[in-house]
Amino acid sequence: MVSKLFKHAKILGISSVVPKDEINIYDEIQYYDNSIKKVDRLRKMVGFYKRRVCDWKTTPSELAIEAAENLIKDMNIDKKSIDALIYVVQQPDVNEPSTAYYIHNKLGLSEDCIATDINQGCAGWVFGLYMVSQMIESKIHKKVLLLNADTPSVRTPIDNRNLAPIFGDAGTATLLEYSEKAINSYFSIKTKSDGFESIIRQFSGARFKLDLCDDEDFEFISKIRKEKVIMSTGKEVNLLDPFTDGLSVFDFTVKVVPENIKEVLNFAKIEKDEIGALCLHQANKQIIQAVAANAGFDINDENKVPYKAFETYGNNTMCSIPITIQSLDKSIKKDKLLCCAFGNGLITISSILNLVNTQILDVKNYVGGGEEQEKDGTKKNYTSILQNRKLLKEHYRQQYVSYWRKKITGGKYSN
Repeated sequence: MVSKLFKHAKILGISSVVPKDEINIYDEIQYYDNSIKKVDRLRKMVGFYKRRVCDWKTTPSELAIEAAENLIKDMNIDKKSIDALIYVVQQPDVNEPSTAYYIHNKLGLSEDCIATDINQGCAGWVFGLYMVSQMIESKIHKKVLLLNADTPSVRTPIDNRNLAPIFGDAGTATLLEYSEKAINSYFSIKTKSDGFESIIRQFSGARFKLDLCDDEDFEFISKIRKEKVIMSTGKEVNLLDPFTDGLSVFDFTVKVVPENIKEVLNFAKIEKDEIGALCLHQANKQIIQAVAANAGFDINDENKVPYKAFETYGNNTMCSIPITIQSLDKSIKKDKLLCCAFGNGLITISSILNLVNTQILDVKNYVGGGEEQEKDGTKKNYTSILQNRKLLKEHYRQQYVSYWRKKITGGKYSN
């Protein structure tokens, strides 16, 4: 276990955006034998209700950029005062270079502002705070912009009933600054790397080495693309689907994560009754309540153990905790918020934060995306959301290839 106290890393503001397209679990009743009772039961037990989803074209970086722009504008921040940009992501725009440089350019940050990516999953926001707090505490950096974003719904087939009803998309911006006045923040981290393969996108990256220019690679992929295998649980899946060892992940979540929460409380010498709210990663209602109960919190107090963010926006992976904070009842004291995130790696990280003087903005709808966005502000229905994704996928890929033809040929290529 790693436990650290930071005294001078002040969180100035938090901003988040979510797509305005919303899918309601009742829109998908065809997947549940057209039974309202089945959907009602899932809603009560797991917390499935609503989730916000991007169109196919929108990338996590675009959500992060808009969240940052909102924060900078609403807080009247001088961009020149930002001397570091940290982008936590598990879906970079490209494998190289770091997407942070693209964001740096789009935000118009100073050439003296450093930028880099950090690869993290659901633990990304709290882990990002931990890394940025070290930068701030060292006095090398005075003001750091932390960005998180993810679009898990885009890469999850709609008929995948294990994953699709869970995930929503979001982007978050958090601004931290060095404070002469002590503002304590406590962190405890446990890394269980023996669970590296427990949640994994196994056919990706340098280990798999898929070469877009190699005909043999495509021939190999075409042979196994639709291969079905039977998991140890008896479930049939596609071999190329991301792998999750549900039993080991559940065991980690209900045993290791609650202990990590107790560790940060013990390290900070703070009683759980002093905590304003336990802001857990919004995996789903069931997991939230299991973790909270095992950590000794009253799960019947929805203000103390909130899960409304999951019901309203879905599981936004690394953005779920800041959105939970933004969704808290106004009466909740924010001098001691306990935030706990956990995810692939396997990692669990808990922090106790003082957000009394933090500007916590309302969650806003993402308005970027140009002509593909609804100009009248009306919500698309379930069918049109899915149709729009399919059309954008075909159209955008053609646009993207055309752009790079022109770029590589120095503008000589034309359609």
